[in-house]
Amino acid sequence: MTEFFNFLREIPRYSETANGIKRLNQRYKLIVEPFLPQINGSRVLDLACHDGRWSYALAAAGAREVVGVEARKELLDRFESFPDNHFKARVNLICDDLFSDLEARNTRGERFDVIALYGIFYHVMDHFRVLSLVSNLRPSLIIIDSEFIVTDNAMIQVLKEEVSNPLNAISKGPNQTHTIVGVPSKRATEFMADALNYNTFWVDHALLLRGDRGGMHDYFRDGRKIRHTCGLFPQDNRL
Repeated sequence: MTEFFNFLREIPRYSETANGIKRLNQRYKLIVEPFLPQINGSRVLDLACHDGRWSYALAAAGAREVVGVEARKELLDRFESFPDNHFKARVNLICDDLFSDLEARNTRGERFDVIALYGIFYHVMDHFRVLSLVSNLRPSLIIIDSEFIVTDNAMIQVLKEEVSNPLNAISKGPNQTHTIVGVPSKRATEFMADALNYNTFWVDHALLLRGDRGGMHDYFRDGRKIRHTCGLFPQDNRL
């Protein structure tokens, strides 16, 4: 069993949430482990990286460099409490808006081997813009972990979201309490990927987690919305 995040038990803001640590360990099996061959030795961009926990995990998984981008500085400040070790120094965290950062990297002609969109894809409205900017960095793998609408149609459901929640989208202006986000369907995501010359590979959650689904109800819920993980691979590099 992968228990990478057990070190968080020593960090106060996590130590009181054992279920939360288990969920992170479970998610590691879905959003890191299946992609270990691609991550190892790669330059990785972790967008909307929160407190850097996944950047830290990606570095531990063998990435030679991880750049994490997060708009909320108070979240990035928490990274200092993570244990020092041989891979932490490979993580570079930057406080910036996701779009501003991507546009600047596009202008500079930067390249990344792997780009992680862990939990941000359903907190934006401009999904195709995100993927277009990301694809311009010429990654060989884009990992998306997101909520998706369950439908056979290619669609995006528009929702209202409170910006005060650090897990939600950021404010786009003064005195803004809510913003608008979109939850794409899996088919809409496939359409966008195909337009950018990427194939979509969906992770089999049930196979990887087997019978241990504790804390992962959103990946298996019935209804209109479910969480899922996929990898986008260039079409000239088929699985």
